[in-house]
Amino acid sequence: MKHRKNPSYGRIRTWPNAVSALRLALALVAAVLFLVFGLILAPILLSILASVLDFVDGWLARRMRQITRLGEHLDPLADKVLITVVFGALAWFLRELWVWVAVSLLLLREWGITWLREFVQRRQQLTLPAGRMGKWKMLSQSLFGNLFLFWMSRAPDARPGEGTFLPTLGLALGLILVLSYASAIRYLGRLSS
Repeated sequence: MKHRKNPSYGRIRTWPNAVSALRLALALVAAVLFLVFGLILAPILLSILASVLDFVDGWLARRMRQITRLGEHLDPLADKVLITVVFGALAWFLRELWVWVAVSLLLLREWGITWLREFVQRRQQLTLPAGRMGKWKMLSQSLFGNLFLFWMSRAPDARPGEGTFLPTLGLALGLILVLSYASAIRYLGRLSS
């Protein structure tokens, strides 16, 4: 797709950009609360709010015809930071090697596709929006990541090696990885056409 020709494209101060910037800030505050203060519930609520706002910024941008150059970069950046925070916190708190491997594969996909998108957009002067599958992927990652963090914080069997937590987490991470890499393959197919 060529860049959208609209009067807002070069603008910085728009409501959708403000919402995307807020999402990024919420993700960073959640990271500090998780990693510095060891809190779980408050950062989960912040990351859920940031996830909900992901739909708001896109809807506002289309509704107000304020799709901007900054927004095209800020929105995916906020997504990646949010996913990094949520799954990084999960791996950090569990300290299980297989969780670290799964989270690393997930983040490799996320940041790799983001880097590739930026590279292609700059090189070919194209706009490459996320597809529907990518949006569902982001929603499932956020939902499951936060759900497992909440479960870990509240369930007595959430400790490594006990109960159903780790097997269920393994299944969910497997499904998220399949969805993430399927989305990446589909996205790469769109790039090549």
